[in-house]
Amino acid sequence: MSIEILLATGSDATQQRLAHMLAEAENLTLAHVAADGASLEDTLSRSTGINVVVIDEALEGGRGHAVARAVGASHPLVGVVLLVESAGPEQFAAAMESGARSVISESSSLNEIVSRIEAVAQWAVAARSAVTSELTGGRGGRVVAVAGAKGGVGATSVAMLVAQSLTATRTVSLIDFDLQSGDLAAYAGVHTRRSIVDLVDIAGEMSGRVLRETSYDLESGLRLLPAPNDGERAEEMTADAARAVVNALRYQFDVSVIDVGSHLDDATALILEYADVALLVATPDLPALRAARRTLALWERLAVRLPTTVDVVLNRRSSRSEVQESLAHRIVDAPVSLVIPDGGAPFQSAMNTATILTTATPAHAAAARFVTILDKARDDGASESAFALAGAGAVASTPPAGDRRSTRRARRGDDSGQSAVELPLVFAFGLLVFLVCAQCVVWGAGFLLARNAAQEGARTIGIARSYDAASVDQARADALGELSGPWADGASVDVGPSAVQVQVVAPTVVPGLHLTSAATAAVFAEPR
Repeated sequence: MSIEILLATGSDATQQRLAHMLAEAENLTLAHVAADGASLEDTLSRSTGINVVVIDEALEGGRGHAVARAVGASHPLVGVVLLVESAGPEQFAAAMESGARSVISESSSLNEIVSRIEAVAQWAVAARSAVTSELTGGRGGRVVAVAGAKGGVGATSVAMLVAQSLTATRTVSLIDFDLQSGDLAAYAGVHTRRSIVDLVDIAGEMSGRVLRETSYDLESGLRLLPAPNDGERAEEMTADAARAVVNALRYQFDVSVIDVGSHLDDATALILEYADVALLVATPDLPALRAARRTLALWERLAVRLPTTVDVVLNRRSSRSEVQESLAHRIVDAPVSLVIPDGGAPFQSAMNTATILTTATPAHAAAARFVTILDKARDDGASESAFALAGAGAVASTPPAGDRRSTRRARRGDDSGQSAVELPLVFAFGLLVFLVCAQCVVWGAGFLLARNAAQEGARTIGIARSYDAASVDQARADALGELSGPWADGASVDVGPSAVQVQVVAPTVVPGLHLTSAATAAVFAEPR
């Protein structure tokens, strides 16, 4: 198998020399060349087959080590090889500190370059295989995204109820990703100094210790990662940081429930895309249900998530509500997977006193049924593929935030398979319509011919002014004389003293169809 290499250097001489040497190797291919760190990151984000990156230490005026460190943080499963002027103990130590897996020098031989790049490539392949195997083996945690169809539908309370219902048998984290107006900490009765946006600057060094230092323990056994107290800090969150948080949560908790609010940006879109289960919360009123329908259509257009992979939650439903599950299903055009009743005064009191996680209400009992949705998502296998994408392939190949919308459009499947199935059906239907129309034209022509023949027979009787055997035979012969070919076959003429009727059988165009055309003409005596 050929190993694709990305070379980052600003020197044309270095590029040409390494290109000539790699051209002599059988299984090494110089796939891309980047002139600076920004181009390097962009190429890594767009190319999925690169396992090895060779970085010139002289890149960007001697910032090669810093670039290597940045690549290692953002793409930890890509092997980094540092190209130095001369290889010695000091160079090796500096390269290891910057995250490089190996070092080659400008004086290295072809065999030495090939062997070291192959070793790094083998490590990269093995690391990706190990991560993918662990993720798909079901040992990673699961992510549940809770979104509101619009503000005020209770997405935050649903997220808290769902998270609290899972704490009996799982380790659960609750994350407030409604960064501008999230208030999970106040609902839980916790005063916070740290928030999720504090993780943005250290996204490349995300670990369990960092999550523990940033999150807060709640009485019910949950671990809360709150939103910032200052809403303007929401602008600090990036898609890369959101991805790092999601991946870290998978390793630290069995289930992570993320409240993303009702606002969609690149970071929340990434969470919705990578989540194993996505809940869309709406209340039993027409404005909220119409907003839910628009939200599902928006997610589908932007390729964030298909409507079939979203579970609709009907919150605050009561027996007095005019809109019930069946009507909500028709309005949203998606099934209602979970119904949470109106908790009434006890629930409102628990919300106001920040005791919702320790209070038992009918709403809590209904939210406990969410475990069936979580188990169903695992059985269907859809979450496993999404998890593998988030944990393995997406680490090395997720596009930057600016390109996310175009990438989502590129991920949409085309309609070629559907067209291949529909084309024969459309052709058959069109052919049937054509045959029916042709048969109708033939039947109409038969009616005109029958009328002309009847008129000719009636004229013969009128001229004869008698109704005897000779005049009847002559009238019948004259009528049949007006018909020829297939129209004469099977035609019948009924001659009476006052009228002549002619009936013809229309030729068959549509198989199995039998039509006849009949016409009658009155007999009028001609004056002598």
